[in-house]
Amino acid sequence: MAEKNNVLGLPLLFLLITVALLHLLICPFTKVEESFNLQAAHDILYHRINFDKYDHHEFPGVVPRTFLGPLVLSVLCSPVVFLSSLLDAPKFYTQLTVRASLGVCVVAALWHMQKEARRQFGSTVAGLFCLTCASQFHLMFYSTRTLPNIFALPLVLVAFTSWMSQKHGRFIGLSAFVIIVFRAELCIFLGLMLLISLLSRKLGLLQLLYYAVPAGVLSLALTVAVDTIFWRKLLWPEGQVLWYNTILNQSSNWGIFPFLWYFYSALPRGLGCTLPFVPLGLIDRRMRLLLLPTVGFILTYSLLPHKELRFIIYTFPVLSLVAARGCSFILCNYQKSWMYKLGSAVVVGQLFINAAYSSVSLYVSHHNYPGGRGMLELHRLLPVTTDVFVHIDTYSAETGVSRFLEQNNNWRYDKREDLILKNADMKMYTHLLMEANVTKIKRLQGTHQPLAFIAGYSNIAVNMFHIPPVSVQLARKTVLMERKTAT
Repeated sequence: MAEKNNVLGLPLLFLLITVALLHLLICPFTKVEESFNLQAAHDILYHRINFDKYDHHEFPGVVPRTFLGPLVLSVLCSPVVFLSSLLDAPKFYTQLTVRASLGVCVVAALWHMQKEARRQFGSTVAGLFCLTCASQFHLMFYSTRTLPNIFALPLVLVAFTSWMSQKHGRFIGLSAFVIIVFRAELCIFLGLMLLISLLSRKLGLLQLLYYAVPAGVLSLALTVAVDTIFWRKLLWPEGQVLWYNTILNQSSNWGIFPFLWYFYSALPRGLGCTLPFVPLGLIDRRMRLLLLPTVGFILTYSLLPHKELRFIIYTFPVLSLVAARGCSFILCNYQKSWMYKLGSAVVVGQLFINAAYSSVSLYVSHHNYPGGRGMLELHRLLPVTTDVFVHIDTYSAETGVSRFLEQNNNWRYDKREDLILKNADMKMYTHLLMEANVTKIKRLQGTHQPLAFIAGYSNIAVNMFHIPPVSVQLARKTVLMERKTAT
């Protein structure tokens, strides 16, 4: 029977992997929030122990981040990178490989979670859990994004699964590692699970200390040892991030939202039409225990004024599992009455609506990286043998440009941020990749001229008299400028 369940589950695993990779291929570029880990992976793979060439020395970011995540990804990708170097393939394919490796880790953790769900709640719940996760845009979209939250996500899911199966040693060890190395605020989410285990006497205090103390010491020693080498100073990155964001509350500089924002904005967008089925899942008393630390984490974390959807992305699979239990209750009672038949149609329909929403969101996101597209266009338009010295402005760097896109070794790439447009230094650049700002273009008309404009997402237009009624409007977002030749 176990073998039969594994065979029947393989299409669901294939679905999760396919959807995650589809999001990656349609949106292959990255935004500024992902840049540190992505650039770090590039530097580890290509510069290795030549730390002087590492990007973070010139662009350290607001707070330091750990190198452990990029280091693990680089190890996973190294065979593919070695092969691609033999084939002289563009570095851009390495960027896809790095992100795909992270996505596979997330999918593997989801698959591990569904196995435990299958064991405890049955195959219907496990299957619906996979379908629900695959239909959600944000979970699949972020699964390949090199953000600290996503590096933490697989570990959190495995830790949560260990807590479900009462494997306390693994749960405590993984919790200590992910909190100390990647995201300190997870002490709330995982700590609430730990508190439940202590209060229910499934875990003793001495047993907790037996696992927690060595796991905490080893995790702290590992991150300090590794990051001290890469940053060239004694450093515990996540400790500094915790101090900056939580104690000093400096994260508020990037915007604040009301206390209930996660509940009325982030969760509806993250779960889509699946959200109404979460309360229905509570008919199973076991689900109430799973939901308690989830809701407690979101409520507690809401006290921090600065909020982003990705900060609570760890809760999406848990809420999806609870919703899957509610959906299975309806489907398993399909034969009882017409109401259950109608409810079953709604269950199936909400998956299709989520998939449609994901498709539209993915299409919009595809047009949201004009900087990255500008870099590819530059390499497409100019021969490799051309003498190129290109400057990349901040807007372009924040919308898709990474070191993986620096494909020609004989070209020079510069991202310095202290340039003044009217400065004589502008003349030394053969090309500029910059925001398509009319005023800036006019100020450069004496030295440079537009070579190509790159369109990007502008807004969504609704016209009920057209088919389809919703369309994505594009506008010029970045421009490639070329130095004028002397006449």
